[in-house]
Amino acid sequence: MRNPKAQSNSLSQIFLGKEENNLKELDLIEIQKESWEKLLNTEVRGILQEFFPIEDYTGKKFALYFEDLYFDKPRYTINLCFKKKLTYDFPVYVKVRLVNKKTGTEKRQDVYFFNLPKMTTRGTFIINGIERAIINQIVRSPGAYFTAEIDKTSGLTLYNAEVRPYIGSWLDFTISKNGTIEGKINKKRKFLASAFLRIFDNETTTEILEHFKDLDQTLLDKYILPTFKKDKTKSKDEAVLELYRKIKPGEPLVLENAYETLNSLFFNHRRYSLADVGRYKINKKLGLNQPIDKDHHILSKEDVIAILKYLVQLTLDKGSFDDIDHLGNRRLKTVGELVGTYGIRVGMVRTEKEIKERMSLVPSDTFPTPSQIINSKPIIMAINSFYRTNQLSTIVDQTNPLSELDNLRRITVGGPGGIEKERASFSIRDIAASQYGRICPIRSPEGPNIGVVTYMAMFSKI
Repeated sequence: MRNPKAQSNSLSQIFLGKEENNLKELDLIEIQKESWEKLLNTEVRGILQEFFPIEDYTGKKFALYFEDLYFDKPRYTINLCFKKKLTYDFPVYVKVRLVNKKTGTEKRQDVYFFNLPKMTTRGTFIINGIERAIINQIVRSPGAYFTAEIDKTSGLTLYNAEVRPYIGSWLDFTISKNGTIEGKINKKRKFLASAFLRIFDNETTTEILEHFKDLDQTLLDKYILPTFKKDKTKSKDEAVLELYRKIKPGEPLVLENAYETLNSLFFNHRRYSLADVGRYKINKKLGLNQPIDKDHHILSKEDVIAILKYLVQLTLDKGSFDDIDHLGNRRLKTVGELVGTYGIRVGMVRTEKEIKERMSLVPSDTFPTPSQIINSKPIIMAINSFYRTNQLSTIVDQTNPLSELDNLRRITVGGPGGIEKERASFSIRDIAASQYGRICPIRSPEGPNIGVVTYMAMFSKI
């Protein structure tokens, strides 16, 4: 029997020839797992809260309120799904409250809402017995971007400002050849920037120009004042009608319809959002202090004024231009965000319409249960459609373990809202300096997809 004291005093062996590896063990599919956990923990709840409460079209009969949600266990095992050609998923239930607005009574109920395919430990999904993976999509980050290009006919430098939201219409401002600042919504017909400034409130021309008093007088005389002199609109109503005429040419000029159209384009949180990323980047670029929260996700008058100031100051070489291909101006949409956007959110838009129609058809003397009001077929179909037919959902390449891993670390600029490979320019396909250590400069398929499909570098993090 050994002496315990002798054992504690024994010398430890040191191997001088042994190489130590201080690098952490890599989880090469961590990007997939973390994104999926974020979807389940916060994003599903956040998406549903955007759509509730849901009221009937009159707003006087019923209102459906969302209170909570919970997930149940998968119905089948992974092995059974492979054998029987089934989908490995789990049911999602919502706790809702239906209120009768006429009587004030309410009913609470747990309602089955939809089935969500569950991610396996390998970062994949099993859809109808087939193992599929969701490819990461790299897109333009929300924010304000400033560029310049030389006009081929006149040789003048044209300065541009592009406002790219997370959700909603694109807004562009350009200094034209004659010195006025023009705008475009979704690349459509031009309008004067001064008309766009008037749609926010009822300020007069003098009051609006007060916001530009800190600019150099040369910039005011050369760009700002000529824009307002050319502008025929003098009030908010006139500006709204002018923009409506540009957005929807040929439509009757009805003031109520014009307000409704512009509100849905720029002032509806569900149809226009800069998101936290866009708000942060605009604040940083323009030196603003707007709070980064949901109440400030839409474009404000202060944002537009700051954008116009920055744009005209570029003509005096004050400020900096943005490299659109720099990774700092791009962001990665991972599996959780893609499922939430193209599966759950798209399905909720259709489900909301179905719920409203059912509410309207209910006789006034009856009070249904929430399960009779909720039709979950649209959201189920949207989720199934995303996993089965979306360009970003692919069958896992199982040639060997390395190709399977590559499938999960793939990045593409294509897909919904992306760039088609036939239209991808050389600058998009080219290797940018900012990709060093983040995106592998070597791995890319040959042929039309070269530079369009890339792969994450070994130690890159999101």
